[in-house]
Amino acid sequence: MVNGKRDSFEIEPPPVPAEEIRETFTADVVVVGAGTSGKAAALSAAEAGARVIQIDKHTTYRWSGGIIAAIDSRLQKQLGIEVDKDEVILELMKWGGNKPDQRLIRLWADHSGAVMDWLMDMTEPEGVRTVMYQWPRPAAFDLKTEYYKEFPVGHWHTDGRNKTLEHKLALDCAEKRALKLGVDIRYRTRAVRLLRRGKGRVTGVIARDKDGHKVQINARRAVVLCTGDYGSNPAMMQKYCPTAAEVARKNNIYMVRNEDLRRAPEPLNVGDGHLMGMWIGAVMEPGPHAPMSHASVGPAGSTPFLRVNTEGSRYENEDVPGQNIANSLVRQPGQRVWQVFDARWTEELPRMGIGLGRFYEVTDFIRGRFNDFAIQADTLKELAGKMGVSYGALRATVDRYNELARLGKDLDFGKRPDRLTTIEEPPFYAGLVVQEFLVVLGGLNTNPGLQPLDEDRKVIPGIYLAGNTVGNRYAVDYPTMCAGLSHGMAWTTGRLAGLSAAAEKATG
Repeated sequence: MVNGKRDSFEIEPPPVPAEEIRETFTADVVVVGAGTSGKAAALSAAEAGARVIQIDKHTTYRWSGGIIAAIDSRLQKQLGIEVDKDEVILELMKWGGNKPDQRLIRLWADHSGAVMDWLMDMTEPEGVRTVMYQWPRPAAFDLKTEYYKEFPVGHWHTDGRNKTLEHKLALDCAEKRALKLGVDIRYRTRAVRLLRRGKGRVTGVIARDKDGHKVQINARRAVVLCTGDYGSNPAMMQKYCPTAAEVARKNNIYMVRNEDLRRAPEPLNVGDGHLMGMWIGAVMEPGPHAPMSHASVGPAGSTPFLRVNTEGSRYENEDVPGQNIANSLVRQPGQRVWQVFDARWTEELPRMGIGLGRFYEVTDFIRGRFNDFAIQADTLKELAGKMGVSYGALRATVDRYNELARLGKDLDFGKRPDRLTTIEEPPFYAGLVVQEFLVVLGGLNTNPGLQPLDEDRKVIPGIYLAGNTVGNRYAVDYPTMCAGLSHGMAWTTGRLAGLSAAAEKATG
């Protein structure tokens, strides 16, 4: 709403006429959305004895990424990994400028370990192994000396064959078990309206099925809203997350990452759940919302080699996470930045630290990235020409950087000495750093019970939120100190919301 005028997407559409409803179905719990939080919600409700109908407008579920953040899982305990929950929670609050609801962060911290154990109980019998992300840590890594902290909470799933499908492996296991327990999963079925009369309970949804017909699905106990983010809705992005609206439109990588998404019959992640929630009285959390927008596509990911802009100038302390690299990148000329390093990168990589998007081991995969993403030259002058930057400016920048590296003190930007490396041994390399948009992390005002609140901060009964419909979890930026936090929160809120929905007293 601007100057008292509502945006067009905020205006509730006319009611669906009763004569347009072709069929009516009834379940105990209706789960809208079949992604990560939806999988967790539907399965959890079914395990609690509820009859569940789950709908999603895609031909299958949407998946992405692979890391799931959790604290106190049995795997962490087996490996002797101890994480201070209070430290993590307070660091997350600092990262968000004290804007998030700390109770929701605590909800994840307190329950994520048990949720991960529950997930491993499903994946292990299917031959899917869970490993910790970037574990064990390099001997030189010390959390206390890092400019940005990074906690060992990320869990990977692997079958030992195809690393690109790690999150899908877990989701497949969850869907298989849900079907076995009788969850009625209906793809190509898009929810268009939530059913609520006045200030009463939410009693179900109206949806459009695969044949284009309107159907009504009644929920005897509750609806769980798991419809993802709104990153593919330009109008919503411009209003609630304007700083990332352009990159979301140009380089929304989660919408093109796998073949299933490219076959989607209609746009995904356009804020369906947020809008339906607002139409029945829920309120969007205050903006601007936090984008997940990384810059780690250079050959070395977010590893802190020298970075220069198109003027050939160094402009920051490179020892920052991928999310922060993106923040400075968009302020550089042409929003274009290069990583620069020399032939000794294989020796230097192990001392560059760890964190989301960083590499610290020279593997065949990493060598492949350097071959695919880096340009190479025998002289710095030739490299400058290929980069399209002034040789004089690049030469001056490299000379100064080498001087600081030999001095052992970064007088210009304060980077830690062990990550200052000279650039003097040919061949020389450079790789373009590109900003990517993944999701936007803004949702509806939500209480610690995962129920949406109206403008008077009163609970809207009969409905629960999970995943990226949950508001007030993030602010300012996505905190990369906990790799996989978005997935971790999706699994955790989905499971808790599904259990709560199943525990509601049945009506009708």
